[in-house]
Amino acid sequence: MFPRTLALLAIFSSLVLSACSAQQNLGEETWYQVDSKNFRIITNGDPAAVKTLSEDLERFRAVAVSLLGAKKDSERLTIYAAADRQSYAGLVGEELAEMTNGLFDTTAEGSYALVNLDGRSGSRQLKAREFLFHEYTHFLSYNGNTTHYPYWYSEGFAEFMSTMTFTQDGRYQLGAIPAERAMTLLYASPMPLEKLLRATTQNTPDADKGNVYASGWMLTNWLIMQSGKVEQFKKYVKAYNSGEDPVKALERTLNVKLADVEKQYEALFQKGEFNLVSGKLPTDFKEITPDVQQLSKRLAIADIGHFLVQSGYNLDGLHALVQYAHAEGVATPQLAAVQADAETRVGNFDHAEELLASVPPSDRNKFWYQTVDAWLGLTRQINTPKQERDRAELKKARDKFVYLVNNDSDVASNWYGLAMSMQMLGYPRDKYVDMLEQAYLRAPRQVHIAQWLAQELYKQKDAEYFAQVAQPLLLELSSQDEYDQMKAMLKEMQSKPKSKDKAPTQLAQKEG
Repeated sequence: MFPRTLALLAIFSSLVLSACSAQQNLGEETWYQVDSKNFRIITNGDPAAVKTLSEDLERFRAVAVSLLGAKKDSERLTIYAAADRQSYAGLVGEELAEMTNGLFDTTAEGSYALVNLDGRSGSRQLKAREFLFHEYTHFLSYNGNTTHYPYWYSEGFAEFMSTMTFTQDGRYQLGAIPAERAMTLLYASPMPLEKLLRATTQNTPDADKGNVYASGWMLTNWLIMQSGKVEQFKKYVKAYNSGEDPVKALERTLNVKLADVEKQYEALFQKGEFNLVSGKLPTDFKEITPDVQQLSKRLAIADIGHFLVQSGYNLDGLHALVQYAHAEGVATPQLAAVQADAETRVGNFDHAEELLASVPPSDRNKFWYQTVDAWLGLTRQINTPKQERDRAELKKARDKFVYLVNNDSDVASNWYGLAMSMQMLGYPRDKYVDMLEQAYLRAPRQVHIAQWLAQELYKQKDAEYFAQVAQPLLLELSSQDEYDQMKAMLKEMQSKPKSKDKAPTQLAQKEG
C-alpha cells in the first residue's frame, strides 16, 4: 500500500524536474549582490526573488539559532545562487550539477554555500529555499566545533529544518514532508533501520544516499516529534563521537529496543502523515531589508573566479572566464591574483609570480594580494628539496603570514601558513604548535590541520588534548591506513596518565 500523502507529493515533484544543459561562460552573465546582516548572496538570478529569499534566510537563521542553541555571532555566510542548471554547472562542473542542487563547504579560508535556483516559478523558488535552509542547517550544526552527527541524522535533521515556512503574523511552521524525500520513500521504501544507523558517507553507495536523506528525515521526525527522547539523544551523540557502535549506543542511551523503534518507524511510513509544530519568531528578531546592487563586470568576474579557485569544483571554468575578461577589457589586478592562486595550487610558480608582478604596487596592500603572495612564497619552498630551500625566502613568507594574522586573524589558513613557515625555519615545537593550534581553533574540521596538530600532540605526549583532537578526526578520515594509524595512536595514548587541561579549556571557550 502506498501512503496517500507521500504519493501525491511524489507525483507533484516529478512535474518540476529539469534537465541539465551545457555550461556557459559565467562572465557573460549579469550578477547581483544581495546583502543582509548575516548573508552575502551573489546571484545571476532574479534579484527581487533572491531578495525575498534573503529575508527568509534571516528569519530561518533566527529560529534555527534559537532551536539549536548555536552561536549568534557566527560568521557571515557567502552564498552563490545560480539562476539555472546551466550556470550552476558553470560553478560546480557537470558531474556535481547532475548530482546536486545545493552544496555547503567549510574551508580554512571560510565557508560558502551554493544553490541552483532553477528558474523563477513559485514551486522552484520554494525548492531553492529548501536547499539553502538545508545547507545553512549544516553550517550552524558544524561551524566552529568538532561534533559529528550520524550520517542519517546530519542529513535527516537538515531535511527536517528545510521545510520551515513563515506566516504573516510572525510565526514559523516546521515538520512538513520534503517533496523530493517523499518521492524517494515511495519508490525505494525506507532503508532498514540497522542499515540506516550504520550508514556513513564512505560505506553508502551513491545510489543509496538519497534514501539516507529520506529515511533519515523520517527517523529524525520520529525522534523530535514523537519519541520524547530528545534529551537522551544528546547522550547518543556523545557515545557516537566516542566510537561506540551506533546501534548499541541508540538502544543504551535512549533505553529502547531496535525492534520497537523499527515498528514505529515503519508505522510512520505506512500512515504517511506527519505532525507540524508552530512557534513564534524570537522576540529579539528584527525584520531586515537586504541591499541589492548590480555588480560591475570587473567585480563579478573577480569574485566568481575566486570562488572557482577556492572551491576547486570547476577550475576548468576559470580559463574561459579569464579569456572573456581580457577580450571584453574587464580584467582586473584582483583577477590576476586569482589566476596566480590557481597557478600556485598546481605548481606553476613562475607563471604565478609573473601574474602577481602585474598587480600595481597600489593594490599590493590588499588582503587578496597579500594572501596569494604569502602562499606562493611558502608553497614554492615546500616543493623545493629540503637541502635546497632558501631561508631568506622562507623568512619573507613567515613575515607575510605574520602581517596577515595580525590584520586578518579570523582566517585559519593565515595561522596555518605561519605555523608551516615557522616549522620549516626550525622554530621550537611549542612555538609553531601555538600557531597551529590557532588555525585549529578557527577551523577544527579541516582534516589536514587536525591531523598535523594530532601528530604534534602525540609527540608531546599530551594524552588528553591529543584525544580531544584525534577522536573526532577518526570520523573524518577516508584513508583506512590513516584511520588505523590514528586509532592505534589513540589507544596508546589512552593508557597514559592525564595531562594538563589548559588546551582543552581553551577549546571549550572557543566553541562557546
